[in-house]
Amino acid sequence: MIDIHAHILTEIDDGASSFEESVAMLYEARKAGFSGIVCTPHYMQQFYERDVNYVSNKLQELEVDAKRVGVHLYQGNEIYISNEICKFINDKKVTTINNSRYLLIESSLDNNPTKNYIEIIQEIVKNGYIPIIAHPERYPYIQKDIKFAKDLLNKGALLQANFASIDGYYGTQAKKTIIKLFKNKMIQFLGSDAHNKKTIYTNISQYMKKISKYLSENEIDELAYKNPVKVIHNEVINIDTSKF
Repeated sequence: MIDIHAHILTEIDDGASSFEESVAMLYEARKAGFSGIVCTPHYMQQFYERDVNYVSNKLQELEVDAKRVGVHLYQGNEIYISNEICKFINDKKVTTINNSRYLLIESSLDNNPTKNYIEIIQEIVKNGYIPIIAHPERYPYIQKDIKFAKDLLNKGALLQANFASIDGYYGTQAKKTIIKLFKNKMIQFLGSDAHNKKTIYTNISQYMKKISKYLSENEIDELAYKNPVKVIHNEVINIDTSKF
Protein backbone atom coordinates (compact mmCIF):
# COMPACT_ATOMS: atom_id res chain seq x y z
CA MET A 1 0.00 0.00 0.00
CA ILE A 2 0.93 3.66 -0.41
CA ASP A 3 -0.15 6.07 2.33
CA ILE A 4 -1.18 9.25 0.55
CA HIS A 5 -1.76 11.29 3.73
CA ALA A 6 0.56 11.26 6.75
CA HIS A 7 2.11 13.68 9.23
CA ILE A 8 5.27 11.70 9.85
CA LEU A 9 7.81 14.52 9.62
CA THR A 10 8.79 16.38 12.76
CA GLU A 11 9.10 20.12 13.60
CA ILE A 12 6.64 21.19 10.91
CA ASP A 13 3.10 20.78 12.21
CA ASP A 14 1.17 18.82 14.84
CA GLY A 15 2.55 15.51 13.63
CA ALA A 16 5.46 13.46 14.93
CA SER A 17 6.90 15.12 18.03
CA SER A 18 10.48 13.94 17.51
CA PHE A 19 12.76 12.27 15.00
CA GLU A 20 12.58 9.11 17.10
CA GLU A 21 8.81 9.11 16.81
CA SER A 22 9.08 9.56 13.03
CA VAL A 23 11.29 6.48 12.84
CA ALA A 24 8.91 4.51 15.06
CA MET A 25 6.06 5.45 12.72
CA LEU A 26 8.07 4.19 9.75
CA TYR A 27 8.40 0.77 11.37
CA GLU A 28 4.69 0.73 12.22
CA ALA A 29 3.76 1.70 8.66
CA ARG A 30 5.94 -1.00 7.12
CA LYS A 31 4.54 -3.63 9.47
CA ALA A 32 1.03 -2.51 8.50
CA GLY A 33 1.82 -3.11 4.83
CA PHE A 34 2.85 0.29 3.51
CA SER A 35 5.78 0.44 1.08
CA GLY A 36 5.44 4.18 0.50
CA ILE A 37 4.33 7.27 2.41
CA VAL A 38 3.45 10.68 1.06
CA CYS A 39 4.57 13.18 3.70
CA THR A 40 1.80 15.77 3.88
CA PRO A 41 2.50 18.30 6.64
CA HIS A 42 -0.16 20.94 7.17
CA TYR A 43 0.22 24.30 5.48
CA MET A 44 -2.05 26.90 7.04
CA GLN A 45 -1.31 30.60 7.09
CA GLN A 46 -0.48 31.98 10.55
CA PHE A 47 -0.29 28.46 11.99
CA TYR A 48 1.88 26.14 9.89
CA GLU A 49 4.00 27.92 7.31
CA ARG A 50 7.12 25.84 6.71
CA ASP A 51 8.06 26.18 3.04
CA VAL A 52 8.92 23.54 0.45
CA ASN A 53 12.67 23.64 1.10
CA TYR A 54 12.25 23.21 4.85
CA VAL A 55 9.95 20.23 4.35
CA SER A 56 12.35 18.76 1.78
CA ASN A 57 15.23 18.95 4.26
CA LYS A 58 13.19 17.21 6.94
CA LEU A 59 12.20 14.49 4.50
CA GLN A 60 15.83 13.95 3.48
CA GLU A 61 16.83 13.59 7.14
CA LEU A 62 14.31 10.76 7.52
CA GLU A 63 15.09 9.06 4.20
CA VAL A 64 18.10 7.12 5.48
CA ASP A 65 15.95 5.36 8.07
CA ALA A 66 13.06 5.01 5.62
CA LYS A 67 15.24 3.16 3.12
CA ARG A 68 16.51 0.87 5.84
CA VAL A 69 12.94 0.08 6.89
CA GLY A 70 11.83 -0.38 3.27
CA VAL A 71 9.53 2.63 2.88
CA HIS A 72 9.74 5.18 0.06
CA LEU A 73 8.99 8.77 1.06
CA TYR A 74 7.33 11.32 -1.21
CA GLN A 75 6.87 15.04 -0.57
CA GLY A 76 3.55 16.83 -0.43
CA ASN A 77 1.41 19.03 1.80
CA GLU A 78 -2.03 19.06 3.32
CA ILE A 79 -2.99 22.57 2.29
CA TYR A 80 -5.72 24.47 4.08
CA ILE A 81 -8.15 25.73 1.48
CA SER A 82 -7.47 29.25 0.28
CA ASN A 83 -8.00 31.28 -2.84
CA GLU A 84 -4.21 31.70 -2.90
CA ILE A 85 -3.30 28.03 -3.28
CA CYS A 86 -2.00 28.38 -6.84
CA LYS A 87 0.11 31.33 -5.71
CA PHE A 88 1.43 29.28 -2.78
CA ILE A 89 2.57 26.62 -5.27
CA ASN A 90 4.26 29.17 -7.54
CA ASP A 91 5.99 30.79 -4.55
CA LYS A 92 7.19 27.35 -3.33
CA LYS A 93 5.40 27.70 -0.04
CA VAL A 94 3.66 24.38 -0.73
CA THR A 95 4.11 21.52 -3.14
CA THR A 96 1.86 19.18 -5.02
CA ILE A 97 2.25 15.46 -4.32
CA ASN A 98 5.63 14.35 -5.70
CA ASN A 99 5.54 17.39 -8.04
CA SER A 100 2.52 15.95 -9.85
CA ARG A 101 -0.67 17.78 -10.78
CA TYR A 102 -2.34 16.38 -7.62
CA LEU A 103 -2.52 18.25 -4.32
CA LEU A 104 -4.10 17.42 -0.97
CA ILE A 105 -6.51 19.99 0.47
CA GLU A 106 -8.33 20.26 3.78
CA SER A 107 -10.90 22.75 5.00
CA SER A 108 -12.61 23.88 8.17
CA LEU A 109 -14.36 21.37 10.41
CA ASP A 110 -17.04 23.99 11.10
CA ASN A 111 -20.69 23.33 10.37
CA ASN A 112 -20.58 25.31 7.14
CA PRO A 113 -18.15 24.94 4.23
CA THR A 114 -15.39 27.47 3.69
CA LYS A 115 -16.62 30.54 1.83
CA ASN A 116 -16.39 30.15 -1.95
CA TYR A 117 -15.27 26.52 -1.50
CA ILE A 118 -16.59 25.32 -4.87
CA GLU A 119 -15.25 28.38 -6.69
CA ILE A 120 -11.79 27.79 -5.21
CA ILE A 121 -11.84 24.16 -6.37
CA GLN A 122 -12.87 25.26 -9.86
CA GLU A 123 -10.01 27.77 -9.98
CA ILE A 124 -7.49 25.12 -8.90
CA VAL A 125 -8.74 22.77 -11.65
CA LYS A 126 -8.68 25.62 -14.18
CA ASN A 127 -4.98 26.08 -13.40
CA GLY A 128 -4.25 22.46 -14.30
CA TYR A 129 -4.19 20.90 -10.84
CA ILE A 130 -6.32 18.11 -9.39
CA PRO A 131 -7.41 18.72 -5.79
CA ILE A 132 -7.74 15.72 -3.50
CA ILE A 133 -10.05 16.54 -0.60
CA ALA A 134 -8.76 15.13 2.68
CA HIS A 135 -11.18 13.18 4.91
CA PRO A 136 -14.54 14.45 3.54
CA GLU A 137 -16.35 12.20 6.01
CA ARG A 138 -15.19 14.48 8.85
CA TYR A 139 -16.82 17.65 7.57
CA PRO A 140 -20.21 18.39 9.20
CA TYR A 141 -21.70 19.78 5.96
CA ILE A 142 -20.92 16.50 4.15
CA GLN A 143 -22.14 14.48 7.13
CA LYS A 144 -25.39 16.41 6.79
CA ASP A 145 -25.67 15.87 3.04
CA ILE A 146 -23.21 13.93 0.88
CA LYS A 147 -24.45 15.93 -2.11
CA PHE A 148 -21.68 18.42 -1.31
CA ALA A 149 -19.15 15.62 -1.85
CA LYS A 150 -20.84 14.83 -5.16
CA ASP A 151 -20.57 18.50 -6.16
CA LEU A 152 -16.83 18.43 -5.43
CA LEU A 153 -16.37 15.35 -7.60
CA ASN A 154 -18.37 16.91 -10.40
CA LYS A 155 -16.10 19.98 -10.29
CA GLY A 156 -12.98 17.85 -10.79
CA ALA A 157 -11.89 17.06 -7.21
CA LEU A 158 -11.14 13.61 -5.82
CA LEU A 159 -11.82 12.35 -2.30
CA GLN A 160 -9.51 10.74 0.28
CA ALA A 161 -11.04 9.03 3.31
CA ASN A 162 -9.19 8.15 6.52
CA PHE A 163 -8.85 4.45 7.38
CA ALA A 164 -9.74 5.06 11.03
CA SER A 165 -13.07 6.75 10.28
CA ILE A 166 -14.63 3.32 9.74
CA ASP A 167 -13.87 2.50 13.38
CA GLY A 168 -15.42 5.64 14.86
CA TYR A 169 -12.02 7.23 15.57
CA TYR A 170 -13.38 10.64 14.55
CA GLY A 171 -16.86 10.12 15.94
CA THR A 172 -20.10 8.41 15.02
CA GLN A 173 -21.08 10.86 12.28
CA ALA A 174 -17.77 10.42 10.46
CA LYS A 175 -18.24 6.65 10.62
CA LYS A 176 -21.77 6.85 9.23
CA THR A 177 -20.63 9.21 6.49
CA ILE A 178 -17.68 7.14 5.32
CA ILE A 179 -20.02 4.17 4.98
CA LYS A 180 -22.36 6.27 2.82
CA LEU A 181 -19.45 7.44 0.69
CA PHE A 182 -18.19 3.86 0.29
CA LYS A 183 -21.63 2.59 -0.69
CA ASN A 184 -21.96 5.36 -3.27
CA LYS A 185 -18.45 4.63 -4.66
CA MET A 186 -17.40 8.24 -4.08
CA ILE A 187 -13.97 7.66 -2.49
CA GLN A 188 -10.80 7.45 -4.60
CA PHE A 189 -8.15 7.14 -1.86
CA LEU A 190 -7.61 5.78 1.63
CA GLY A 191 -5.01 7.43 3.85
CA SER A 192 -3.82 7.09 7.43
CA ASP A 193 -3.68 10.78 8.41
CA ALA A 194 -1.33 9.44 11.10
CA HIS A 195 0.12 12.09 13.41
CA ASN A 196 1.72 9.94 16.12
CA LYS A 197 3.04 6.47 16.86
CA LYS A 198 0.86 3.79 18.44
CA THR A 199 -2.30 5.22 16.89
CA ILE A 200 -3.38 4.62 13.27
CA TYR A 201 -0.70 2.39 11.76
CA THR A 202 -0.94 -0.16 14.55
CA ASN A 203 -4.66 -0.65 13.82
CA ILE A 204 -4.69 -0.78 10.00
CA SER A 205 -5.58 -4.48 9.82
CA GLN A 206 -8.57 -3.83 12.07
CA TYR A 207 -9.73 -0.94 9.87
CA MET A 208 -9.24 -2.95 6.68
CA LYS A 209 -11.38 -5.77 8.00
CA LYS A 210 -14.24 -3.34 8.67
CA ILE A 211 -13.81 -1.56 5.33
CA SER A 212 -14.01 -4.92 3.55
CA LYS A 213 -17.67 -5.11 4.56
CA TYR A 214 -18.37 -2.29 2.10
CA LEU A 215 -15.65 -2.56 -0.55
CA SER A 216 -14.30 -5.52 -2.49
CA GLU A 217 -10.65 -6.54 -2.30
CA ASN A 218 -10.06 -5.00 -5.73
CA GLU A 219 -11.72 -1.74 -4.70
CA ILE A 220 -9.60 -1.49 -1.55
CA ASP A 221 -6.47 -2.16 -3.63
CA GLU A 222 -7.46 0.66 -5.97
CA LEU A 223 -7.96 3.14 -3.12
CA ALA A 224 -4.95 2.13 -1.03
CA TYR A 225 -2.43 1.34 -3.76
CA LYS A 226 -3.31 1.75 -7.44
CA ASN A 227 -4.67 5.29 -7.29
CA PRO A 228 -1.87 6.56 -5.01
CA VAL A 229 0.66 5.11 -7.46
CA LYS A 230 -1.07 6.97 -10.29
CA VAL A 231 -0.78 10.19 -8.31
CA ILE A 232 2.93 9.67 -7.63
CA HIS A 233 3.52 9.05 -11.35
CA ASN A 234 1.21 11.91 -12.36
CA GLU A 235 -1.10 9.58 -14.26
CA VAL A 236 -4.77 10.15 -14.99
CA ILE A 237 -7.41 8.83 -12.60
CA ASN A 238 -10.73 8.45 -14.38
CA ILE A 239 -13.97 8.45 -12.43
CA ASP A 240 -17.51 8.13 -13.71
CA THR A 241 -19.46 10.90 -12.01
CA SER A 242 -22.70 9.70 -13.59
CA LYS A 243 -22.74 6.85 -11.04
CA PHE A 244 -22.96 9.13 -8.02
